[in-house]
Formats: sequence, C-alpha cells, structure tokens
Amino acid sequence: MRYPAAKVCPPPRPDTGRATIDAVAIRGKLCGLRDWQAADVAAYAYWQAPHHSWHDTNGPYLGRPSAEDGRQQAARLEAYVALPVERRPVPRESLAVVDPDDRMVGSVTWYWESRESDWRRMGIALYNPAARSRGIGTEAMALWTTYLFGTTAARRLDFSTYSGNAAMCAVGRALGFVEEGRFREARPWAGEVHDSVVYGVLRTEWEARVAG
Repeated sequence: MRYPAAKVCPPPRPDTGRATIDAVAIRGKLCGLRDWQAADVAAYAYWQAPHHSWHDTNGPYLGRPSAEDGRQQAARLEAYVALPVERRPVPRESLAVVDPDDRMVGSVTWYWESRESDWRRMGIALYNPAARSRGIGTEAMALWTTYLFGTTAARRLDFSTYSGNAAMCAVGRALGFVEEGRFREARPWAGEVHDSVVYGVLRTEWEARVAG
C-alpha cells in the first residue's frame, strides 16, 4: 500500500469536507487512533528512514523510498500539525496509531479510488516492529473503518494489498472483509511473483458486524 502511506499527512484541502473544532481520539483495547501532534514528528521522521522493516511489506514492488523521501514526508507532517484542529478536514485523511501509552507506532490513511462515486481506499502501516503480530493492526483497521463510515456517506470501503503480505490478508479476513478482486501475478518482487488483492466491506455488512 505504497500510495496511502505516501499520503500519510497531506495538507488539508478546503474541499475535503466540513471542519470540526473537536480533536479526534478513538480508543480500543490494544491501541488507539488520534490526531497527529507536534510530539509525533521526531518519531515519524525516524521511522521514515529507508532501512526500517515496515517498508518490506508496504508495496515493496513500487520501490523503496529514499532518505530524501522520508525527510519530505516528515516536513509535510510538521507543516500539518502546525495547523489548528479546526482547519483539519472531516473525515481525517490520516490518524496516528498509538499504543496504550499514547506512543505513535503507525498510521492509518485513506485516499480516493473514485471521488465521483464516493469510493475510498484505506491503508495502514505499523512502523514499530514491536506493534506487529499482536492484533494491533486488526484493531486499528476496525477502528478506522468505523470512523470512516461514521463520518462519511460511503457505501463501501476497501484496501489493496498483495498475496505476499500474509499479515494484511489476515486482517481483511479477520474483520470479515470480502476478497473482491485478485489480479494474478501482478506484483513481481524479489524473485517471486505475487497476486494483487483487494478486500472490501459494505456499510450494511460492517454495521451488522458491529451490532452483532
């Protein structure tokens, strides 16, 4: 999911949605989602360095980001957090994933797959290896899905990954997302060829799951 990660904190646009004076803070059992803060910038800049392992599964077939790419991402975040909360769009285009001690360990994002039809595609990246294989990614995606359905009129949400990212495929299955598309042998990388996979969920399906 290179593209959503690359768009982790784009500057808010006037036409993105209505503004709010309320900060976003969503708590789960294993993690939380909240607005980006100035205190996150240094850690975020550190994790953008190209040697970190989260890049290995974050759309690696699109190429590893450079150190300069990471610096530009950190500068973008720094500019974003300088804006007052009331200038941030609803829905947020990205939130920080935080552990129970409020330490930033990753991010969730969305971008337009088709703005004309209100079709949003989600993304997640867990930067800190200590946050992986513990259910945090699954819970973060669940919180993000509920947030996006709660702040938009979207009829569906989805995410794209590849068959070599077993953890992300497992997240989709665990949350009851449907495998809606599989593009066979679309992602060659590191001497192997993987399928591109899309997992999606309808609002009605998600609401029934949450209610049940």
